[in-house]
Amino acid sequence: MRDIFRWYLDGASVLGIIKKLSDAGIPSPTGKETWSKRSVEKILENEKYTGTVTLLDSATQQYEFQMKECHPPIITESEFRAVQEEKKKRSNIITDDDGTHRSSKKYSSKKK
Repeated sequence: MRDIFRWYLDGASVLGIIKKLSDAGIPSPTGKETWSKRSVEKILENEKYTGTVTLLDSATQQYEFQMKECHPPIITESEFRAVQEEKKKRSNIITDDDGTHRSSKKYSSKKK
């Protein structure tokens, strides 16, 4: 899992990460040979890899509280925050005075 975060911060796209996982012969969390794009995206969004667990009210699904250091972290909180910032930079969704819309620019993982 640590590699997924590192590869993303090094500029790999989600599809690029899927290729790296496939090339390494690493099965998906469900044991499948190929990873789904959503599986990688959910890993990149999940704070539990920092050792933090967010507990939700089961009835309302509203945030209740966080428990830190529940299990050994795989990545640091600063790495997690860096991934979240990078995801925002790469997003093609823009909110401005005209509302929310897609950008005409696309993210490229190719080095310039």
